Amino acid sequence: MKLRNRTLKYASNTSEGAAIEGTKRSISLLRRSAAEVMRYRVLKKIILIGVALGAAGLMVGYSFVLLYNRTGRFSVAVDNPSATYSISLCERPDFKARSSRLVCDQQVKITNICGGIIPKNVDNLDGQHNGENYLAYTFYCKNIGNAPVALDYEISFNNVSNGIDECMRVRLYVNGEYTDFAKTKSDGMGPETHYCDRPFAGKYIVCRDLINRVEPDDYVKFTVVIWVEGDDPDCNDSIVNGKIKFDMTIEGKPAATIG
Repeated sequence: MKLRNRTLKYASNTSEGAAIEGTKRSISLLRRSAAEVMRYRVLKKIILIGVALGAAGLMVGYSFVLLYNRTGRFSVAVDNPSATYSISLCERPDFKARSSRLVCDQQVKITNICGGIIPKNVDNLDGQHNGENYLAYTFYCKNIGNAPVALDYEISFNNVSNGIDECMRVRLYVNGEYTDFAKTKSDGMGPETHYCDRPFAGKYIVCRDLINRVEPDDYVKFTVVIWVEGDDPDCNDSIVNGKIKFDMTIEGKPAATIG
């Protein structure tokens, strides 16, 4: 009888031990589960932060792409050091929408052409009027100051790839009279002979010139035409997919100082 009691007591103790051990295991499992949940949450946060940073990077990159595309292939800006000799830009001669900066933002995929196909009346349209394979942009610069002004202007280029500048042509109309500009021959043999009245003024400068006098409320009409000249010896397969961007700046100066 005592033995039985001892056996029962032993059995009871065994059951209690098993229960305690099971409880410990359950607590251990719960602790592991809680730790796994915590690791999962931390990992989830890291992944979300990484995705957010990646998306932000893509948005920034996309913004730069948009900025570049909106900047276009040609832009013109004014530099007014003095309110007395202020000038303004507009795509129309009525100057209802004055601006200090204009952008030709229509995308133009230029392929090589002969300058002879550019319409003779290309200077007769206002604003952006690009052709199938050339850029054409007409705008006006007005003296909005209270004294005669001289216009100091410059056309430059940048973002050149594949040597496409070697065969570019820039035709600049000033009040209806035009001049064709081209880079000097790459072989060092002097100015180009196809559609070139004057060579580029510098490595990255098409031209710089002065209009000596513009009276108050008068304006000057500009038209810029840009194309790839197919008859240029440097127009070959190496320029395929080449890119280039042109900018023009105009500065107003007192006419009396231009001598």
